[in-house]
Amino acid sequence: MTKREWLFLLPAIIWAITVAILMLLPSDSFAESKLLSYDKLAHLGVFGLLSFLFMVGVHRHKYFSGTRMRQWFMPTIICVLYSTSLELLQNFSPGRSVDFYDFIANVASTIFGVIVFYIFKKNNLVISKLIL
Repeated sequence: MTKREWLFLLPAIIWAITVAILMLLPSDSFAESKLLSYDKLAHLGVFGLLSFLFMVGVHRHKYFSGTRMRQWFMPTIICVLYSTSLELLQNFSPGRSVDFYDFIANVASTIFGVIVFYIFKKNNLVISKLIL
């Protein structure tokens, strides 16, 4: 595995670290919003982007080339497990708690990001120039 191959995953890794920091901050660090769906829309953006970036990195990385399992299902499962872990860890952060609906939003957002990537890939849209 070359150093250059890991660069394809770098945007996803940086975003994953950013997401972890934001999700584990105490709840009083954020201003409250009166918009009811604001929280779930945030999950859509955060985990949709994470899975999209991860899919871009995976499809350019030699380790994941070959089987559909490695290219599509493993990254999706990894993103779902990551979002679930962060949701569970929120229980240990002041003012935060585990929310089943956040878990559902995280999974749906991950799948949304994978579908967006699939649409980009199927239509031969230039993904590599968007990221690297």
